[in-house]
Amino acid sequence: MQKAMLLAKIFAATTLGLSVLTFASTANAASLVPNKEGEIKTTNLGCLNANKCIDTTAAAANGLPFGYTVTSLKYDFDNKYPKFVESRLFADDRSTKNNYGFGITFNKQDAGTNPDLNQLWMRPSAMLGLTSTFEIGQLEVGRFKFDFGKNIGSVTFDLFDVEDKGTSILEVNGKTTKINAVAGADSNRQTITIHDVSSFVIQLGNHDSKLFPKTGDGVAMRVSVPEPGTVISLGALAVAGIISARQRKKVNIG
Repeated sequence: MQKAMLLAKIFAATTLGLSVLTFASTANAASLVPNKEGEIKTTNLGCLNANKCIDTTAAAANGLPFGYTVTSLKYDFDNKYPKFVESRLFADDRSTKNNYGFGITFNKQDAGTNPDLNQLWMRPSAMLGLTSTFEIGQLEVGRFKFDFGKNIGSVTFDLFDVEDKGTSILEVNGKTTKINAVAGADSNRQTITIHDVSSFVIQLGNHDSKLFPKTGDGVAMRVSVPEPGTVISLGALAVAGIISARQRKKVNIG
């Protein structure tokens, strides 16, 4: 009878632990997209409008699990026309219209990239100069370095509307890599996951696309950091082990 009760308690504890694991793996998946619209402040460009500027190093103020920096990088190395400079990066909701000045206007219905309604996502804006835009800021092309200052685990990129080659992870933790998104049909979606990340460089879109300048559409991204499940599963096993040890002690004494 005592053994049966022991097994029942271990089973209950393990089941509880696994339930916690399932819940935590979902609940602790944390978006790295700020929880409001605005321009993401980069280390080298700052923001065009101080009133609509998002400082991602201030994690709590922007609903982020931790802070990080973003640096906009040059990508038009061949100096083809038009000569693009470093792009700006925005957190945007497709269902709202935003005007950031300097010719950057995001309409309520985007011209081509279609994330879910009311979903915040990151969109680059190609620039012809520090304050000169292209396609009223709706050419979604840019190269950015994200730096977390520590290992944050795995990062998953949800990519929207990749219609041509170009979107790639170019660097992870300072080491050159080449993880390419695959060109697909209009409004396609795909994911890329990288592991043991402290920093990465991502290229979004392609300014020299075969589609350019007919559509001018690049891609957008949403990145999330899943909570490692192994830590919680080990905790569940530990709970079961503690109950088992206590029960054995009682049985031995009795």
